[in-house]
Amino acid sequence: MSRTVPLARLRNIGILAQLDAGRTTTTERILAAARPASPAPSARGAAAVWLEPDARGITLTSAATQCAWRDHYLTIVELPGGGAFATVGERALKVVDAVVTVLDSVSGVEPMTETAWRKADTQGLARVAFVNKLDRDGADFASCVAALDGRLGAKPVVLQLPIGLGAGFVGVVDLVRMRATLWRDGTSAGFVEGEIPAEMAAEATEYRGKLIVAFGDLAPADMKAAIREATLAHRAVPVLCGSAFRNKGIPALLDAIVDFLPTPAELPGVEATMGDVVVTRHCSDDEPVSALAFEAMDEPAVGHLTFVRVFSGVLSTGAEVLNTVSGGVEKIGRMVRMHADRREEVTEALAGDIVALADLAHTKTGDTLSDPTAPIVFDRTPTRAPGAQHPTRASGAQH
Repeated sequence: MSRTVPLARLRNIGILAQLDAGRTTTTERILAAARPASPAPSARGAAAVWLEPDARGITLTSAATQCAWRDHYLTIVELPGGGAFATVGERALKVVDAVVTVLDSVSGVEPMTETAWRKADTQGLARVAFVNKLDRDGADFASCVAALDGRLGAKPVVLQLPIGLGAGFVGVVDLVRMRATLWRDGTSAGFVEGEIPAEMAAEATEYRGKLIVAFGDLAPADMKAAIREATLAHRAVPVLCGSAFRNKGIPALLDAIVDFLPTPAELPGVEATMGDVVVTRHCSDDEPVSALAFEAMDEPAVGHLTFVRVFSGVLSTGAEVLNTVSGGVEKIGRMVRMHADRREEVTEALAGDIVALADLAHTKTGDTLSDPTAPIVFDRTPTRAPGAQHPTRASGAQH
């Protein structure tokens, strides 16, 4: 068996934000800007069948949805804000490989953002920050960057500067390429790229100098590679900016997800128990199958769906797996992927994939599905095995 898409082109991303910071709008704009991920990474020829959406459709009612950008396949998990984060959101953090944190440019870092950030710290998750709503009155990009450092202990690395704020927010300066993008029609659908406005030249040079101090005076491709390395090692949090409502800055955010956030194969394995023994499951198709159920929903056209992250092995329709928490044996029936407003039926999911399984009889959220011959149990809040790099303050960050 071979993959149709290598692990290096997969990203499993959580979108995290305080209520009203624009989490849902950002997710919707990402799905609109990207294209449906077809064929799916593990689809096998005619086995993958597109299913028509029902009248209600499937957008953010899905626990996870797939899309594609620059020949990469992204699974987007929208992490709930407010009180729901303590249950659904915290559990979902266990199945993503990195996080996009959306900040309201007026409110900045709020209490729930801080709580969720700390939880992401414990999971060793790399992050990108997106400063949103820069078209609002009172928007303050600089204060958001300062709060990332001061309140969250992050190492913000500013990659873009806004051109104007509030009603005057008309574009961004790309500090890696030292070019400006100006929107012609109020959204990023129509834009012109050119020289940095003269009134911003000094500020752009100052911030570009911070990149050079942190990473060296590098060509754009080499600079991106250095930023990626620092992001994966938790020595940097790339910071981008825009207005999701007006679709400003979303393509650059998608580029940052692909350029700077990890593939499933770049992370340490996940610890589990086999009796009294601690074992580690790695993101490999050749290991025994293991998966964690993290969310469930009822979908009229499909039935009861349980969303699972496959941490190792291959999960196939028709196969029997053991729920090592309930003790029940599940025969895998329908397996689907969500693509914004449509569903795709597939016959197998490989290590690193997130899929929904229909009508499981013995499984609830938090349960482990495992190869019956190699039964393991993931903790209901599983953590990466030793080797995951957790954030520590380091030199070279921008303040």
